[in-house]
Amino acid sequence: MTLLTERLKAALWQAYGDVNSPAEWDGNIYGGGKLSQRFWEYHQTIELLDLTPDSVVLDIGGGSPITGAGFFTTVIAPYVKEVHVLDVNVGDGRGCLPNIIFHRSLGSYESLAQLLKQNPQITHIASVSVFEHIPDEIRCGMTKAINEFFKGQIFVTTLEYHSRNCYFEYQLTAKTLSELFRPLERFYPEKILQSPVWAENGYQPAGFGRKAIRRLFPRWRWSKFDNTQLWYPLALRFKGTP
Repeated sequence: MTLLTERLKAALWQAYGDVNSPAEWDGNIYGGGKLSQRFWEYHQTIELLDLTPDSVVLDIGGGSPITGAGFFTTVIAPYVKEVHVLDVNVGDGRGCLPNIIFHRSLGSYESLAQLLKQNPQITHIASVSVFEHIPDEIRCGMTKAINEFFKGQIFVTTLEYHSRNCYFEYQLTAKTLSELFRPLERFYPEKILQSPVWAENGYQPAGFGRKAIRRLFPRWRWSKFDNTQLWYPLALRFKGTP
């Protein structure tokens, strides 16, 4: 692990949950905070990227309609050579650092392929909680573009997963997760991690039927069945095949 990784973790700790930081999701809702699910996603992304001062990062979906650069880009930009942001939902970015380059476009095979062909200097790709909000045919095209045109070695993504059910639109399941990363023939999954903490809104309260059964059998230990977990946060690091 590089010294810069440790510095970035410290910078994340200082910025996260601070109202002065330009975070769209700042840990102050849903019982979050400094050790919330989203904090874990940023923390793991920093650790798995393992950046150096010469790194050139592509942050997929890393824009903000208010500040231009989203929270993650804002944290890492002062410490690396460049950060490229692919996002259509980007403000004017006038207050952003000059080493942040915006590509104002929807993510797709075409847009990502063009970006990577025009910027072969990109060394790392990050995508924090993005793919589960993109239709399957589009996100599979994006990983295909990464496989074909990314000249770097490290691709890190976090996402919300459920093995079988979709509790929100485009949620990744065992089937669609496999399809999403199938195009990565030049890369392999070096690390697959699951978060030890979950967002407070990541549970569905027990329905009427379960509550009625509970009243019929009051002596059973029902507490562990009171809520249905809607997703499991994952972090994956793909590395270029030797």
